[in-house]
Amino acid sequence: MFKKWCFVLFSVLLGASLASANVAKGPYQVVADTTQELLQVIEEAKGYIDEDEPRFTREILRIMNEVVDFQSFARGVMGDYGSSTAYRQLQTEEERKAFRDRVFKFTDTFRDGLINTYSKGLLAFNGNRIEVQPELIVTEGGKATEVSFKDAKPEQLKGTVSVRQYIYGERSKPYEIVYSLSQGKGGEWKLRNVIIEGLNLGQIYQNQFLAAAKTEGGDIDKVIENWTVTPQEVMEQQASAE
Repeated sequence: MFKKWCFVLFSVLLGASLASANVAKGPYQVVADTTQELLQVIEEAKGYIDEDEPRFTREILRIMNEVVDFQSFARGVMGDYGSSTAYRQLQTEEERKAFRDRVFKFTDTFRDGLINTYSKGLLAFNGNRIEVQPELIVTEGGKATEVSFKDAKPEQLKGTVSVRQYIYGERSKPYEIVYSLSQGKGGEWKLRNVIIEGLNLGQIYQNQFLAAAKTEGGDIDKVIENWTVTPQEVMEQQASAE
C-alpha cells in the first residue's frame, strides 16, 4: 500500500504544479488552481494514452518546466557539491566551468528521471477528492506559523512558503502533501521541495546523492552518470528504516 500511494502521490505533486506561473498568483492560488487543471489533464490523457504516450510525456514536461525550479531543487539534492559556497571557493575559471556543467547536467538528469518515471503514475489517480488547505505555512521569528492566504501580509511571503494539500483515498485519514514554494526573480512562485506523509523528498534525494558520492570516492561525474535509482525506491527504503 505504501508503494502504491507513494507512486501516485508523487505523480500528483508533479502535475499539481502545472498552471502558468502567473506572478499575480500567490502560492495558494498556484496549487489550488493547478490541482483542478491536473484532473482535467488526467481525464483527457485516458482517451489517447494508449495510442500516443509521448504526447502525455510532452505535456508533463511542459507543465513542470513552467513552475518547478529544477535547478534549485537539483542543487539542493547535490548538497555541498552544488552549493554557492562551494562555487565561490573555486580558484580557477576552469574549475567554475566544470562546476556549472555538473549542475546543468544533473539538473537535466534529475528532471528527465522524474518525468520518465512518474508520467504514467498520474494515470493511476482515480478521481479521489483533493483539498488544498487555505492556511499557508510561513516562518516568523524563526518559527513556523499558519496564516490564511487571504490575510497573509507581503512580509510574510518572503522566503519559503508551504501549502498543505490533502488527498482522500482508501483510508479514513487523508494523505498529506506539503509543497514548499518561493518566488523567482520575476516574482513567480515555483516549487522547490515536497514533503509526502512526513517524508522530505529533497532530503531523501540528497541522502541518495551523498551516499552515491561516497561510493564513487567523490567522483560527482560518475554519480550523475549513474543516477538511476527511482525516488519511489528511495522513499520505500526510508519508510522501512523509520
